[in-house]
Amino acid sequence: MQRQVGYASMLLKLNLVETTAIATMATDGARIYLNPDWVMAKSEKELEGVLLHEALHVVWEHPLRKGNRNHNVFNIACDLAINGFLVYTAGISLPEDGIWDRQYLNMTAEAIYRILINDEEKLQNAIDKIKPNCDQKPEPGSGGSEEYPQSKPKNEEENSSGEIFTPPKTGQKVGNIKLDDIQLPAGEVLDAQDGEGNKLSDAAIADLQTDIRRTVSLSDKLEKAMSKSGTSSMSSRMEALSESQVDWTEVVSPFLSSALRNKRSWSHPNRRHMWRGVYLPSKRRSGFGGDVALCIDTSGSVSQPELNSAAAEIQMMAEICRVERIRVCYCDTVVRKNEDGEWWDIFDISQGDELQLEARGGGGTRFDPPFNLLNDYTEDVEKIQAFIYFTDGWGSVSPEVEPDIPVIWCLTDNWVKEMPFGEICYVDTSKF
Repeated sequence: MQRQVGYASMLLKLNLVETTAIATMATDGARIYLNPDWVMAKSEKELEGVLLHEALHVVWEHPLRKGNRNHNVFNIACDLAINGFLVYTAGISLPEDGIWDRQYLNMTAEAIYRILINDEEKLQNAIDKIKPNCDQKPEPGSGGSEEYPQSKPKNEEENSSGEIFTPPKTGQKVGNIKLDDIQLPAGEVLDAQDGEGNKLSDAAIADLQTDIRRTVSLSDKLEKAMSKSGTSSMSSRMEALSESQVDWTEVVSPFLSSALRNKRSWSHPNRRHMWRGVYLPSKRRSGFGGDVALCIDTSGSVSQPELNSAAAEIQMMAEICRVERIRVCYCDTVVRKNEDGEWWDIFDISQGDELQLEARGGGGTRFDPPFNLLNDYTEDVEKIQAFIYFTDGWGSVSPEVEPDIPVIWCLTDNWVKEMPFGEICYVDTSKF
């Protein structure tokens, strides 16, 4: 409290639960679980660091954000994200069985995960940094006044082997690395759950997120009030929360309306120039506003449920703005064709088609191919009035591929602040 008022204040909201069901410490967003044997072997300074570590997992809502990502790799990504801040920015000492790497400084857990899950060498380097947590394996369901929650999926029986977490998929690999066999670093991130280990419902997760954000705000104000400089170590998180609270549909809808309203047509010549004998297209507003191109970046870890939710909101905006058709392409390092060998999936909204999105492809990231497809390989490109790029933003795009139509980047990661062209809005996928 004397040195890290903001983050320490977060700890006051988290119940401490002693258990030998884990090797080190863990959090589910509402509680901190601790192995007393591991805790007693650490110095007071190291414990301060690991408590701040657990608080940061909650501040950044890691227990709410895993989605369908692999549990072990996501835990590594979360630790690399927050430990880099603690060690390199805040100067906090952490136990030697923690993991940090300067190359991931100021990156989100999702961005780090995306790197690790697509790069065997980087994942192996991260795994090599993990120190053995203890000589004795944890004893599930034993110790403490409260039995350790098992992160049981809804409507599924508890894992008979007594594992703390059952990954959504087994047998996953990155190259030759078996993801289920990766040892976790100290300080595990669990799914948001109740005291009995059942995953929370969507409504309960929303309530927990609201409670966490309220506490973050109060902690930020407390630290600013007690700081001589009037600053807070939680300022970056408050800025990110402020940005994520803007509904992306409130940004995209006006963008589409503006792009379609400014549509030009030769059927009604521009009267301003007719007296000079110069015929130019005029701006017009038609019953339906033409086509919109939509690119989905499939190199990251956007889940199918997230794509389904995004599709529903994009369709709603398209109908409100009277878009005629939506053309969809999918890209990682290249644009991926559909089953019919076509680059674009075309949905005729004016005829009642329902927009369907799918996770097609996977791998690295290149932003240029969809714009090359639009500029050089689309015959009726003049019908397309706007371009929406749905991505986490971690990649680069050449200024030379900027099309002659408005572009908006719908970014799922708010650490990316600018693009060479187009407008930016942030999409909070945790609400999908």
